[in-house]
Amino acid sequence: MGVLSRLRLILTGKANKAMDRIEDPADTLDLAYSREVNNSQRLRESIADVVTAQNRVRIQREQMERARARLEDTARRALEQDREAIAVSALTQSELIEAQLGSLQAQDASLAQQREALEAAAQRLQVKLAQMRTEKETLKVQYAAAKARVRAGEAAAGLGREDAELREMLDRAREKILTTQARAEAIGQLMESGTFADSGDIEATVAQKTLSDSVEVRIAEMKRSLGIAAPADTPRLASGAAEGDKATS
Repeated sequence: MGVLSRLRLILTGKANKAMDRIEDPADTLDLAYSREVNNSQRLRESIADVVTAQNRVRIQREQMERARARLEDTARRALEQDREAIAVSALTQSELIEAQLGSLQAQDASLAQQREALEAAAQRLQVKLAQMRTEKETLKVQYAAAKARVRAGEAAAGLGREDAELREMLDRAREKILTTQARAEAIGQLMESGTFADSGDIEATVAQKTLSDSVEVRIAEMKRSLGIAAPADTPRLASGAAEGDKATS
């Protein structure tokens, strides 16, 4: 396939997709039904025109028949009065009218056939319109239902793509909830057992021990710098403080 053929196919496909987005089947059905209604209206107008023409032909025939009757009567009276020329003229005109009446009768018969054909077509079109109206409404309902199913399917597909992320979020939330609950239960148990108070005492003892050791180290350093020999068993700061209290007392 050549480049131009491929380009033509691509453009055709894009054009078809664009038309699919623009054209609404419901609007198309309404438009088709509206056109058929217009056709039915034109048929009724055509039938009305034929009926009007028939009435004009009938009126013209009646007028010509009355004229022919007058000419026939004129011809008879002229013959009775021995005025043959007038009788011939009247009968000549009567014959011409007779020919015209034959033409009008043929036109009337033709108009009657046209009227019959148009009325039959109008009846068929009325039946078609009734069927089309029912089918149009049915198809519109089906199309609406199909669109609803498509939207529901697309929504479900969208949720399906997000299921993994949603599950991870739920798992993290569940883990946080469980961790918080476990921490709350542990704190409650510690508070009931008094562990928090004991741990505070332990921390205070440790802090005091660290301070005493630091003071002893500094005293030892100061003695060395002053040339004071350290005793064989250097008493701890706490013991020395206690002995000093006793001596003072």
